[in-house]
Amino acid sequence: MKKSFLTLTLLILALNFSYAQNDGAGNTGLSFLKLGVTSRAISLGEAVVSNTTDASSTHYNPAAMFQGPKVNALFMHNEQILGIRTEFLSAKVSMEKFAFGLSLNNTSIDEIEVREITGEPLDKFTAQDFALGLSAAYKVNEKLTFGVTGKFIYEKIYIDNASGYAMDIGGLYNDVKNNFSIGASLSNWGSMNELRTEATKLPTAVRFGGAYFISIKSISETGVVVAVDGFKVLDGGKFHANAGAEFQYKDFLFVRAGYQTGFEDKGLTTGIGLKYKGFSLDYAFVPYKFSLGNSHTFTLGTSF
Repeated sequence: MKKSFLTLTLLILALNFSYAQNDGAGNTGLSFLKLGVTSRAISLGEAVVSNTTDASSTHYNPAAMFQGPKVNALFMHNEQILGIRTEFLSAKVSMEKFAFGLSLNNTSIDEIEVREITGEPLDKFTAQDFALGLSAAYKVNEKLTFGVTGKFIYEKIYIDNASGYAMDIGGLYNDVKNNFSIGASLSNWGSMNELRTEATKLPTAVRFGGAYFISIKSISETGVVVAVDGFKVLDGGKFHANAGAEFQYKDFLFVRAGYQTGFEDKGLTTGIGLKYKGFSLDYAFVPYKFSLGNSHTFTLGTSF
């Protein structure tokens, strides 16, 4: 096997991992850390830093773990082209002054063939990235909260692997009486060990935004959440303005749509959700351009 060809193959593989959100790809890696982790968030264009209401707050803004039900757990599965598969598992519990969460984010590509420039496959392998996170948040008062997530990160491509640590920090101001919230977070601040000869640089990013709830007074427990976020990878990333809206009917039916700017291969996002007796099922659909296909995301959740 020619070493140069294997090296090129691994480089192409790394780029494939980051195709869905390739801003800053020339400067940072581990792009799975930038991918959406729940159907609700994805269908809202990921404009959720200030209005995350489930355990995905461990990913987007740990300060938001006080929002929504006191106890929530969820599981997300997403499939995209090139056999890229992502799973996200998270749980959170909130008390009077403190909240805690746990999350696991895993992205993999199976059955990748190792070849010489010509000839039959010499081997097959699975490329994998995952992050294990522990989150904690503190409520300063009824409106202001802060949170932090510590993460262990691992990546493996063929026979090479590396690990590292990162931190997320976030803040949230939630004025329930006036139906609005604003939030901000800094994600993936940390470092990795060397992968073969060079350490992968983490995609440290900032996210900030706000949300407003418009109540439909003629129908009880019904309204529309409108949210706007800004997102940027600090090292070479484009600025993305994201917007989303969610129609909520009696805490049972949720219809969502969003839009993300700054991506050449996508923009519109849509989704739907159902909730009944403490259980939820959500779906997100994202069409890609340039014949890249579509992304389908399913999330199961439970609250009590």
